[in-house]
Amino acid sequence: MDERMRDVAETGDIEALYALIQENSFVLESFDRFPFVDTPLHIAASKGHIDFAMEMMNLKPSYARKLNPAGQSPMHLALLNCQIHVVRELLKVDKDLVRVKGRGSLTPLHYAVEKGNLDLIAEFLEACPECITDVTIQGQNAIHIAISNNNFETLELLVCWLEKITHKDADIWNKQVLNGIDRGGNTALHIAASINHPRMVGLLLESKMISKNEVNLNDHSALDMLSGQVNKSETANILRQAGCLEAKRIPARQTLAESLRTRMSWSQKLRRTMVRQNNMISSDMRNAMLVVAVLILTATYQTCLSPPGGVWQGNLGDNDSGNSTSTEPATPSSLPNLRNRQFSLPSFQATNATNATESKVGLSVMTTPNFIYLYLINTATFLTTTSVVFLLLPNNTINLLTLPVMLFILCYLLSMMYLAPFPFPIPFSSLLQPFAPIIVATLLFLVVCLPKFFNLNLQS
Repeated sequence: MDERMRDVAETGDIEALYALIQENSFVLESFDRFPFVDTPLHIAASKGHIDFAMEMMNLKPSYARKLNPAGQSPMHLALLNCQIHVVRELLKVDKDLVRVKGRGSLTPLHYAVEKGNLDLIAEFLEACPECITDVTIQGQNAIHIAISNNNFETLELLVCWLEKITHKDADIWNKQVLNGIDRGGNTALHIAASINHPRMVGLLLESKMISKNEVNLNDHSALDMLSGQVNKSETANILRQAGCLEAKRIPARQTLAESLRTRMSWSQKLRRTMVRQNNMISSDMRNAMLVVAVLILTATYQTCLSPPGGVWQGNLGDNDSGNSTSTEPATPSSLPNLRNRQFSLPSFQATNATNATESKVGLSVMTTPNFIYLYLINTATFLTTTSVVFLLLPNNTINLLTLPVMLFILCYLLSMMYLAPFPFPIPFSSLLQPFAPIIVATLLFLVVCLPKFFNLNLQS
């Protein structure tokens, strides 16, 4: 580097910088010829000259990702020299700078975790959530580094942040980061147990994503890492209560080669077939199929609202002998009078002719065999189409649609039950009859969603 340029960067003199540029317009281009070099931005960042550093970011933003001969970027140098204000300004310009890997693949987040700067860690995670997945050449992520440095507050921040984020990949990150293994096959739980830190072990085990019985390359589980340590009873009790075992008691797992050699079961073949078919559908075709499926669902649901032939209507009139009730099929001329009539739900236990007559009100006028045929075919179409809709929708929508679909199926079942021209066969005792529709709807929902669960399991 030109000595004058070095002096300008160390003093942070912007006027002198432009004086050098007027003398030689290519003065800043010379640094691009070297793969590893201390640029003016490196020097300004290490010295804490914010204005000069921002001016360099404006002129040559590529310098921010360049490493010096020591394997450090400008943000790394600012962190090492405690120039936190410079780090924040660089982060505002380019949030992805927090993922620049320096020597040993250490990122600025890793440096902040080592130092235990909680405020800066939080700002990094807020600006670039993806940085939590970065690992060093030792295979260690931010949680490994926090535990290795015996920093419980930093670990607590990272674990709680993973639980709170709503990013679309949050579940993947939770599983990936908490169960990530370093070069020795150690998870975060292994490292926490190896330093005999009960609070860290307890914090990790609170997460549902943590794998409790992983074995490292030395065939040691997290519980085995306590062997030979003193005052280990508290940590050991926490591990045992959470279900952690010694390596010798953990059932042997299939290796990848063994798993690939095994024959597929019928359920695996079914999952494979559905995934392959699903992957062959283009976006345009998927949208078109969703439109058709929704139209079919609308038509099948409309059938239970307006069955062929209509429903029996109740006619109430006054005569000399008092009120009388009769039933007749719905006709267009009688429909306007429906608002003045009183309807009753079907009675499944009529005891006399009068009750039997009254119980027809609101029921389908179809004969029992015809209604059964319609019910079976319409229900099969309804459930099959719902299953197709689930297969066509993105995988992450199934949780959001669970409750609406259950209520949708329940409404369909109740409508068909109340329209049936016969006592609906419910194979439950009289005590369970009020809950029968909910039970049946739950079972049908599981059947409808089964292909989607197969799809998820195979892809995972």
